[in-house]
Amino acid sequence: MKKGLINKIIIFLIIVLAIFLMFLFVNKVGGNLFSALFKNNKEEVIEEDSNVIDMDNIQNSLNGVKISTWVTYWDLPSKTFFENMPGDLKNVSYFAANFNENNELVVLDKLKDFYNNTKNSNYKKYLTTVNDVIKSDGSSIQKDTEVLKMLLYDKSSRENHINEIVNLAIEYGFDGIEIDYERLKKDMILWENFITFINELYSKASEKGLDLRVVLEPNIPFENLNFEKGPTYVMMCYNLHGGFSGPGEKSNAEFITSLIEEMNKYEVKKDFALATGGFDWAEGEGSSANGNEKVVSVTEKEAKSLIREYNAEALRDEESKYLYFKYTDKDNINHEVWYADNETLNYLASFILKEGYDVSLWRVE
Repeated sequence: MKKGLINKIIIFLIIVLAIFLMFLFVNKVGGNLFSALFKNNKEEVIEEDSNVIDMDNIQNSLNGVKISTWVTYWDLPSKTFFENMPGDLKNVSYFAANFNENNELVVLDKLKDFYNNTKNSNYKKYLTTVNDVIKSDGSSIQKDTEVLKMLLYDKSSRENHINEIVNLAIEYGFDGIEIDYERLKKDMILWENFITFINELYSKASEKGLDLRVVLEPNIPFENLNFEKGPTYVMMCYNLHGGFSGPGEKSNAEFITSLIEEMNKYEVKKDFALATGGFDWAEGEGSSANGNEKVVSVTEKEAKSLIREYNAEALRDEESKYLYFKYTDKDNINHEVWYADNETLNYLASFILKEGYDVSLWRVE
């Protein structure tokens, strides 16, 4: 009897020891065996599709992903800017060719110089055309639809405009053309002429070996538009808040998802754009929707400078991953700032990449 009892005690102790060792092992691999197994499964998926985001390493989610971006004539970066981009640079749009008071396209010298210094870089280079008018006296009209109405009015005017765009791109040796004509809103006559213009431009550009990208605003009348195959259509997934509204994020997951759903109605090549930086809303007379705030654009660098200068505390919005903070300036005016950093952009990009689409970033800071 005593020997049998001893054997039972030994078996019981072995079982207890085995349970204890298993508990230690589970905690050592991270407290959750399922978590470890799921991570390994995700790594296998990533090998099959480089556009799938590893949410456990969201800070690096754009690494290795092909992205597009813009450089602007008023804030040109170093000519080696592409070395610090978060992903692999596929396209760069040189922003931009504007109109003069004679409705002629003009590229400023400093943008030409920057292009000449970077045109041998290993990415596709696009010349962006915008409907901004810059007059000889220095005054300007941004997003002028009147110039579009004149240039897109009929086949002859469209043909002249198309030839000017294509010839300009060929003259400087660009790989493609990008059209960024904004504020068409719900002017369906203008939209009809615009879409006809895009189709005709694509045909002409293709003949000359030029690619075509078309930038679209998020407030376009989706239900009334029919885009044809050929160009890449770039949807702006930002401007959720800005100079027209009170403080808030430029974008969030719900906003991006809704725009992807709208664009999926069209069987065309698609790209979705995110914006760097953010806005600073100051109390006082301004032009925002509520009429009592002045709003200025800020880069991430400028936002961080404000944090240091005013000893502000930045918090992260859980829904959008944007950073925000408040401060009171030297004139005793209260401000609220919302801006994106790398974590924000990687998080928002994940909703685009998981659908298999490419990401564009407005813009290089």
